[in-house]
Amino acid sequence: MKKPLKGIMLSQDLLDQILEYAKGMYPKEIMLLARGDRIGSYLYIDEVLSPPLQHNGSDFASINIFYTPFTPSIIGTIHSHPSGALMPSLQDLLSYMGRIMGIAAYPFEGKHDFAFFDRQGNVIPYYIGNKETAKNS
Repeated sequence: MKKPLKGIMLSQDLLDQILEYAKGMYPKEIMLLARGDRIGSYLYIDEVLSPPLQHNGSDFASINIFYTPFTPSIIGTIHSHPSGALMPSLQDLLSYMGRIMGIAAYPFEGKHDFAFFDRQGNVIPYYIGNKETAKNS
């Protein structure tokens, strides 16, 4: 029997990469695909992928699903909010893909500028750690 899910886990290095990418694209939004798997009681994000042919604007980021590598290892999406809003918009919830949605909010400085959400817009707790931490928790 599987343990109940405690939340999401990713490395500090990966979180830093996401925030740096969002900061570098500011004032445009970014869109990334989160690749990972369940490890122990966590959804562990191994890496993020930048989908091909994405369109980025100051209040949107869109991808062409026909060129997007959706496999079982893609567990959700991550995008930025240059406005600083750290919660999903109605459009975010309507275009939700996968099991999780991450949002990086301006000023993209650290853990407090990032959050994960479920399909209903509820916050999913996330933790910083490696695969061993996830496996042993």
